[in-house]
Amino acid sequence: MPVLWITVILSLLLALVFLALFVREHGRFHFGSTERAALLPLEEEAPRAVAPQPQPAQPTPSARPPNPPLSPRSS
Repeated sequence: MPVLWITVILSLLLALVFLALFVREHGRFHFGSTERAALLPLEEEAPRAVAPQPQPAQPTPSARPPNPPLSPRSS
């Protein structure tokens, strides 16, 4: 018998969650229509402002001088 009460309570809880989500979603698209909602994926996006890319850090001169060129070996 307790299983019946658990089933009834869970069913009512799921129904209330569904109803709350349905009302919230219905309120969001109150001024739209089914046809408009179906065409939303085809709508072009507004151009977005492009954020400036950070400039790479300037190479700092190393404390060590560059390697001297190799001289040819004399045999």
